[in-house]
Amino acid sequence: MIEKIFRGRIFLWHKPSFFSPKRRLPWALTVVSLLLIEPPLFAEDEPPLGQITPNLRILGELRARYEAFDFFKPALNPAAGVTANDNDYDFGALRARLGIALDTPYLEGLVQGQYTGLYGLPDRAFAGPSVGPLGPFGGAYYKDSGSINPGQVFLKQAYLNLKLQSLVGLPNSFFKGGRFEISDGLEYRTGDTKFDFLKLARVSQKLIGPFDFAHISRSFDGFSLVYDNPLVNLTLSATHPTQGGFNIHAQDQISHIDLAYGALTSKRGALLPDTEARLFYLYYGDDRDVQPTDNRPLPLRPKLSRESLAISTIGTHWLFVTKFGPGALDGLLWGAYQFGDWTNLNHSAYAATAELGYQWPDVFLKPWIRAGYFRSSGDTNSRDGRHETFFQVLPTVRVQAKFPFFNLMNLQDAFAQVIVAPTQATKLGVDYHYLSLAEGSDLFYGGSGATSRSGSFGYFGRASGGHERVGQLVDVSFTYTLNKYVFWSAYYGHAFGDTVTRNAYQLKNDADYGFVEVNVSF
Repeated sequence: MIEKIFRGRIFLWHKPSFFSPKRRLPWALTVVSLLLIEPPLFAEDEPPLGQITPNLRILGELRARYEAFDFFKPALNPAAGVTANDNDYDFGALRARLGIALDTPYLEGLVQGQYTGLYGLPDRAFAGPSVGPLGPFGGAYYKDSGSINPGQVFLKQAYLNLKLQSLVGLPNSFFKGGRFEISDGLEYRTGDTKFDFLKLARVSQKLIGPFDFAHISRSFDGFSLVYDNPLVNLTLSATHPTQGGFNIHAQDQISHIDLAYGALTSKRGALLPDTEARLFYLYYGDDRDVQPTDNRPLPLRPKLSRESLAISTIGTHWLFVTKFGPGALDGLLWGAYQFGDWTNLNHSAYAATAELGYQWPDVFLKPWIRAGYFRSSGDTNSRDGRHETFFQVLPTVRVQAKFPFFNLMNLQDAFAQVIVAPTQATKLGVDYHYLSLAEGSDLFYGGSGATSRSGSFGYFGRASGGHERVGQLVDVSFTYTLNKYVFWSAYYGHAFGDTVTRNAYQLKNDADYGFVEVNVSF
């Protein structure tokens, strides 16, 4: 028996496979019931919960999630470092945040603490550096914490945001210093539900994100300067990331990683009708005492403390949503080019995506169909003195990979998506992805960037065997909003492996992942 978290409670449950018929039935009944029940309505003028004075407010969040995996399974091979292959497991997690926010004519401030508890982690779900975690989450949490039930309290955010117009007469300008979150591509919100959904789900956090899907997440210590008016947003920041993600010791800063980020965004409609455009630059420097992950033999990879990373990324995105015929047409172009030093190699890489969608808002279920193609470069030759694998820096991987056994490095992803709204409170989505490597001579990468000061690089690579076909992913996700304080989410994804996964995972070439979670916030 193991401890689980479900519906905000910790309880005991026997452990048959999550994907057995005994568990499919209650899962299905829960989903159907949530789809059919309409939430109660709340008055718009209801005062915010936690408001103490006009300038002071208490903020709180609670998230409980139950996760289950039946992952790809590698063969045990001690000579190659594969000494564990527990691919079928489940665990629970609880995350609570409490903060106090200040808002005056001169400044804003926030102090926020976080507790994270993980329950029933697998202790044999990390298959070594050549295969990585099996799940991928459970094995990574255990590897970084060394405990099956870790828990920790730490400072999540603590910052002051000075309103420079009131203080020194600079209009539309703000200076923030301290510990805060960064999500590239989400420097401002339009207030339009559809447009902001696309910004959040398809644009933001490709390169820098708080990794909020992980139960620990990450923050950034440093400062940012923002100029924001109705036409344009200019954001500049210089920070160090904290530990986090899979590392329970998220209080600590990773001082050996330097980040500098700048983005100039032409707001929706300012440059072209119904269109937002952004130019951005990102610098990443890393001289931790770890070895990088790339397609060279391990003895040829110098530690970053001796030969560091110094990677610059320049890029752009163009996003539009416009009325067209009986519905709304949307499109996205995103691209980035990288250059710099990858230890003792010259780094040159790229990534790009194009997406198109259409929604019928006045038709039953409000169907929204989207499709797109993403490609990032891989390395063609491990011995030519160049590194050509696109580097994803410090993203929130699950924004682009809902079942994140892959990330956006050395990847091709052709996808289609259907989103419907059975009720006003419910959003249901079905996604299909055909995944392949850009270069079969490179690795099949996973991970979401640095989570620790030492011990691991933050990305791992599985040998492709010279193949390119990763496989197919089909998944279903839904969100049900009970009221403005509470919403439920659930997800199920199945991966059909192909030649690349077969090379890395010999005993089982398909994978399942599912979760149910409840979120409460005020």
